[in-house]
This record gives sequence, structure tokens and C-alpha cells, in this order.
Amino acid sequence: MNSAKQVNSIRNRHNRGMKNSVNRKSAELPCWSVASRNAFGDNNLLNEFMKIEEKVKQYIEQFKHATEHLDPADERLKKLDIDFVRKLSRIIETHPGIKDGQSKYIAEKALLIAAVYDISAEQKVDILYAGLLIQLGKISLPEKLLTKPFYSLSMVDKYRFLGHAVDGEVLLHGLTQFKGAVTLIRHQNEHYNGEGFPDGLVEHNIPLGSRILSVVSDYIAYLEGSMTGKVMFADAALSQLIIQKESHYDPEIVDIFMHVLRGETLEELKETIAQAKLLAVATERWRKGLVLNARNKPLRTTTIVEIALSQLRLGMKVDSIYFGSEPYIRNCIVDQSIIDNVTLLTKRYGKNPIIKIFLSMK
Repeated sequence: MNSAKQVNSIRNRHNRGMKNSVNRKSAELPCWSVASRNAFGDNNLLNEFMKIEEKVKQYIEQFKHATEHLDPADERLKKLDIDFVRKLSRIIETHPGIKDGQSKYIAEKALLIAAVYDISAEQKVDILYAGLLIQLGKISLPEKLLTKPFYSLSMVDKYRFLGHAVDGEVLLHGLTQFKGAVTLIRHQNEHYNGEGFPDGLVEHNIPLGSRILSVVSDYIAYLEGSMTGKVMFADAALSQLIIQKESHYDPEIVDIFMHVLRGETLEELKETIAQAKLLAVATERWRKGLVLNARNKPLRTTTIVEIALSQLRLGMKVDSIYFGSEPYIRNCIVDQSIIDNVTLLTKRYGKNPIIKIFLSMK
């Protein structure tokens, strides 16, 4: 069986298993299998893991019973919800294989990223809850999957590990007030290019909160070495995210996270997004300009001169326009949209562009 078929086979088997688990009674929620028990070796450690898993399940069930008769609009329920999430998050992090403070960090950074987007308060609460409970499903994993670097796991073990997102979904099944957060938890391991887990969602079909949580949680994993087996400095961990933009991660979210790590304010973050979108439009125009130019005779010249923005005119033949080291456009004929965009970018960047035009044409 080739690797692609193997991945699909593993994904389908896991999804069938999780679907069956959702339909079980709460007393039959995922528990330690014989294989999982054998993987531990240390019975004392296994017992400690099992006690925490049982404690988590009991706490969830107690909360279900305590709130099942409350009206969803009851303000008391909202207070109970946040208290439940905070306490459950603390219980999860008493697990020997889960590091203390990670979920809080993930939730906080995810909210800073989410603040840039025009989303509702309810969606932000979903991201907060999902961040705090993002590691819930890991309580059902054997020790080897929590302590060995991800890269060193077999293909089967990798997908068993990634399945913790669906295990978390199963554990919270029936708590309708957390439906949004549960969806974000389920899709935390999806990849931007559609090759993720469990559903192979692509780009913006992946919920925004899940795309955000994926970036922040993987950054932590690179920092601490659980992804590669090597502890990394912040710059190196961030480089891993940048390298995998467009494949694993939403490129815009990676860019925003970079600025979050620099401590920028919300206003600065929004300005960064506005600039990035403007540059993306400009880059697309540049690419189209190159394509159009390739269909005609190439532009040739004997002289290229640099001019000021105030000298830029309709119909001029541009060699290149740069803002510092950032290219805006090359090899095109100036139209009004180019003049407007360059003027706007000049105001945003606070520096003059480098404009080079063809002085004479043959």
C-alpha cells in the first residue's frame, strides 16, 4: 500500500472509530486499551494516567448533570461555563505527559490573533475555550505518544496522536454550549493545503479558530522540541512556521502571529493586515503584468532612469517600483490604479518608493 492510500486508510478507520465512540453512552467514552497499557511498562505511571483520565470524565459528567436543566440564556450558565473550562484545563495539565501552562499560552495568543478579525464575541469565546481545552484528548494517549518527538513516530502512531483532537470532541459530546469550541478542537490538525487530519479540509474551509490554534500550538511544539526532538529558540521555531506557510498553515495568520510575538498593539496589527492585503493585490497585479508582457514583445531600452512619485505619469513604461527591498511591480505600463496604489503605499510605509522607468524605447 502506498503512503497516500495508507494515510487515507488510517484516517477512515479512525473516523469510523470516533463516530462509533460519539454514539456510545458516556460511561463508554474512550479508555485505555490493552495495547495502551502495554505501551507504558510502568504500572505506577499508567495508574496515574488512568486516574487523571477518570477524573476528567467524572468532572465532565458532573457538569452535564448540573447544567442540563438550565436555560441556555441563563446568565448563571455562562459563569458556570467559564469556571468549568478553567478547572478542566487545570485538571488536564496535571497529566504527567502534558506540560503546565501551555493551554493558557495558546488561548491568550490565539485571542490576540483573533482580535484582528471582524468576528463576533461568541466566536472569540469559542477560541478561548478551544485554546484552554485543546489538549483534552491527549489524556487518552499512551505515554510513548506524548513523550517521543512527533517526527520519530510511525505513520500509524502519528495519526493516532493527531486523533487526540477527535478524542477531545468525543469527551465533550452533548455539551451543546461548547459546540463551537468542540468544532475548533476537532480541526486543529487540519492543513491549509488539505492534507491534514481528520477531514482533509482546505484553506478557508478550515474554521478560522482552528487555523489560529494550529499556528500557536505548533509554535509551542517546535519551541519545546516535541515536534522535532530538538529544543528551539523562538526565531528558529517561527522559521518552521514560515517555511510551511501555504502548506500547513494559513500564511496570513503566520504573519499576524509574527507581529503578535513582537508585542504590537491591536491597532498596529490591523495596520499590518491592511498593508499585507494591499501588497497582495499589488503582487497579483505584478504577476498579471508579467504574463501580459510575455504575450507581447519584451520591453527593451537603452536607458533606465529613477524618478520621484510626483513625476509618475499615465502611460509611462516602468522597469520596477520598490519600497525598500519589497517589490511592488515590474515591467508594466502605468495606469491610474498603479499610481493610486503607490501613493497609498507611500503613506502607509512612511517612505518614498524607488521608481525606475524606461526613458527611451526601441
